[in-house]
Amino acid sequence: MSVVICTYNRAELLANGLQTLCEQTLPMSDYEVLVVDNNSQDNTRAVTEDYCRRYPNIRYFFETKQGLSYARNRGWREAKGAYVAYIDDECKVPSQWLTVAMEIIDRLSPVAFGGPYFAYHNSSLPRWWQESYESFELSDTARPLEPEENLRGGNIFFKRKLLERIGGFNVELGMSGQNIGYGEEAEVQKRMRIVIPGGIIFYDPRLYIYHLVRSEKMEWLYILCSRFAAGRHIYTVFGNKTLWYVRLLKPLLLAQALLTIFKFLVDILFSLFWRDRKRYPYMQNYLYENTFEYMRTLGFIFERIIHKI
Repeated sequence: MSVVICTYNRAELLANGLQTLCEQTLPMSDYEVLVVDNNSQDNTRAVTEDYCRRYPNIRYFFETKQGLSYARNRGWREAKGAYVAYIDDECKVPSQWLTVAMEIIDRLSPVAFGGPYFAYHNSSLPRWWQESYESFELSDTARPLEPEENLRGGNIFFKRKLLERIGGFNVELGMSGQNIGYGEEAEVQKRMRIVIPGGIIFYDPRLYIYHLVRSEKMEWLYILCSRFAAGRHIYTVFGNKTLWYVRLLKPLLLAQALLTIFKFLVDILFSLFWRDRKRYPYMQNYLYENTFEYMRTLGFIFERIIHKI
């Protein structure tokens, strides 16, 4: 197996993740770790090369084309493993992570597989913040995914030859520097299902990792922008671009956008006076879990208008 970490200006966090990958129960001869540095300006290279000197299964690459999808494509192209795993540079993995992954590969040989991730923090939390926020858990049992389900990109494995066959990740999607972007992992899984209709995409709750929730992810502006960007990329990946009545739809989409903004404002008032205070002890809980979902809808509508669809 090859574990790829794509990173951008997070040397300190990267070191934490690399250390956990060096403490796996799986023998080091069975896996490698590739760090793809996507134009970092900090000491990412120095940190990684220090690990390369101490651990022969760690390799460093510098990718000049900015964007997570470019870095991920560089990762699978350089990988020697039959399977390529992707985790974020802010993740830490338990010692049995790759042992569980190897057992899944030996038993099922899936085209892709992954598991949950659970939030951890390195800064003080707002009093309204819930432990479940920014975690991902699809199921409490191991099973193949349904056609409409997708694995998340922070903890995902792909068969390398299949990535090569479909051309890897769409470079128009995903994070790029400080620009928020999503959708590249879902889009890859969508194409995999087309190329190999009967291929197994598998989820196993034993294959868990820990994902850092940085302090900026708990700020309102970031949350709003993140939901809006997610809506845009839901359309990009899953939207229908073949409608013939394009020009007739645009006024309707503008009206839908205005209605969504109105609902957004009304829901803020609802959170102040009429929310279920047992379920949502703080107003912020209601906004985070309900109201801000309207931003995802707005992002979806915005992208349709931009594409005139």
